[in-house]
Amino acid sequence: MRHMLFFCLSVLLWSCGDDNAYDTDFEAGEDFTDSNIRVLSIDTLTVEMSTIKFDSLVTSDATRILVGQYLDTVFGKTTASSYFELLPTSYSIDNEAVYDSISFFMGYDKYYYNDTLQTSSIHVKRLTARVKPVEGDSFYNEQTIAHETESLGEIAFIPRPLGGTDSVEIKLNDEFGEELFEQIQQKNITTNDQLREYFKGITLQPGENDNGTVLGFNTSSDKTYLRIYYSTHETEEPTVQYTDFTITTENSPATFFNRIVSEDDGTLFSQLTSREVVLPSSEAGDRVFIQSGTGITTRIRFPSIRTLYDIDGTGTVLNAFLRIKPTNASYDKNLPLRDTLNIYIVDQNNDITEQLTTSESTALQAILNRENEEFNELYFEVPLGTYIERLMTATREDRSSLILIPSQYSSSVDRMVLNGENNRDYEATLQVLYAIYDEDQE
Repeated sequence: MRHMLFFCLSVLLWSCGDDNAYDTDFEAGEDFTDSNIRVLSIDTLTVEMSTIKFDSLVTSDATRILVGQYLDTVFGKTTASSYFELLPTSYSIDNEAVYDSISFFMGYDKYYYNDTLQTSSIHVKRLTARVKPVEGDSFYNEQTIAHETESLGEIAFIPRPLGGTDSVEIKLNDEFGEELFEQIQQKNITTNDQLREYFKGITLQPGENDNGTVLGFNTSSDKTYLRIYYSTHETEEPTVQYTDFTITTENSPATFFNRIVSEDDGTLFSQLTSREVVLPSSEAGDRVFIQSGTGITTRIRFPSIRTLYDIDGTGTVLNAFLRIKPTNASYDKNLPLRDTLNIYIVDQNNDITEQLTTSESTALQAILNRENEEFNELYFEVPLGTYIERLMTATREDRSSLILIPSQYSSSVDRMVLNGENNRDYEATLQVLYAIYDEDQE
């Protein structure tokens, strides 16, 4: 009899949706298998969606340099700039060496966001204060460090992050280069601390009027570095040599970070002054929003989930999925959608408490279903069986919410506009597969 019930339940699960839409880890116990079973697919539960903005994101743990700027009709002007110190591998330069030139090289890491066909510009500016956090060991996305107004060097170019050249070279001011060269050659600087007093580092800034793309560059020492060229005359022909200064991203306190901001005056987000402030989808055109780097994210709650207990009989959640559609015309080849979103749990103060995982501690992700992309029927499918069961079995009111954020949330500027729960085009819907057993028999 129990084998028969298992078989019937498997057939019912398979027939309720797509191939693996309702795969479940549910294991039926003896009480369940000895009962009459009724499986319901419920999609009328309340979904409450809103947008929040984190006060600050740690960006000193970023995996790349970000620099660039573009204008967005929804999010405003998004600007990324980078701040870091540079240290040499050696403080030894031959006494007879002659200075030649200085350049800053930046290796692409293949990340970019928005239009690479527009001209981008990068300005290298000398810092006038050390790269050192005011408090703690980290830097945050809206922080800045004082720097000189004039550039040490600059470049305007059409970026090719996926092909052509693999790096960008910015020639720097020779007066600065020769002074730095002489300080080391003459042994006035022989330690990192001495260098930090003389040369505190640089910031990379986009042009004030740039409207193109935000570019990612590699932080590794063999890809991005400041290089002083000089020549020695040990033979009749001069020998060209160089000294490199590189970024260190693993220092504590941090000596590298990206500043990522959006000018939100006149946008929907100007009211999001702290993470406790919520922008309901109903006040934003039935939409919710996500933007990496600036702290904007989508928050989701299910205030009526425990009404499942109003259904006669003893029940259990087999699985649940939330489906959310990206808003039409909010994305294109320059502002692409990512295929996955990470799912985190936040408390009543919108502080992150944990990442949502399966019972085997595997991270759950929202997956972009592209099966009908040609018909503009894209949607994210968010697996929530584990979380819904948690809400149902909580011994007291669970005031947590979910948030959706892209990977590399602190080292990218990806953005999304999603339909809210009452959007006429395609409303976000929670579908719960719920099994009822032990019902009263007539």
